[in-house]
Amino acid sequence: MKKILLTGANGMLATDFVDRHKNDFEIFSYDKNTLDIMDIESIENKVKEIHPDIILNCAAYTAVDDAEDIGKLLNYHINTLGVYNLAKISNTYAIDFITFSTDYVFDGKKESGYNENDICNPINEYGMSKYLGEIFALKENKNAIIVRTSWLYGGGKEFKNFVNTILRLSETKSELKVINEQFGNPTYTVDLSLAVSQVIKNIEKYRGSIFHFSNETENNDISWFDFACEIITMQEKNTKIIPCQISEYQTKAQRPNFSKLINDSDIKLRNWKEGLKDYLDNL
Repeated sequence: MKKILLTGANGMLATDFVDRHKNDFEIFSYDKNTLDIMDIESIENKVKEIHPDIILNCAAYTAVDDAEDIGKLLNYHINTLGVYNLAKISNTYAIDFITFSTDYVFDGKKESGYNENDICNPINEYGMSKYLGEIFALKENKNAIIVRTSWLYGGGKEFKNFVNTILRLSETKSELKVINEQFGNPTYTVDLSLAVSQVIKNIEKYRGSIFHFSNETENNDISWFDFACEIITMQEKNTKIIPCQISEYQTKAQRPNFSKLINDSDIKLRNWKEGLKDYLDNL
């Protein structure tokens, strides 16, 4: 049984990964209070203590707007420096390393979706921190595995995500305005964790790879508006979802208008509606 050192233990992805795969792997989970990934000595001490086969980095700074100003330093500390530290230690001790990135490494100017080999050009600080994390991961450990994903939801009711936000607002609002000009792939963290587990089980085959893991949207372009409509429809809510333009919602961080991820690997995630239904049925 492979031994995994997992960071970011309190997040959605880590929660679902541990819940679904605790019998498949020997998992040692650490949150920011039990392992500071910005402290390379602390990482090294943990590695010496548990001797993991794999470091799975689920730690991330995800406050996209705050990353532009008040959270800028922390954003780069976690998403760039933290990844650098983990990659460096993993290479020193010949440990496999998997870390997560984002569709926001792209500028959104393509209209046909982004594959794993497309050129990155982030347009906000969050995307830049993740892109630099990718660069450092592969520079420090040539066998590092990068998993780009997008529009994450999962973990349960207590987590902050788009699905839970729409459901919460629908309890008190008769109408909700949702942007209909940004397109991408919703991703259920249970499905993402399953895909990652397949990578881990066949890690010799995938070392040094970049993956695009998100739920399949096939030939459809899914907007935040479409996503919200499907949530409301599946839950049989009466709230009306109204499409709106980006200009109606001024945010500190610019987002890519089209960041659909194309998965060219042999590991596929199921259709996004199937994943969403599964999540909603289990809330």
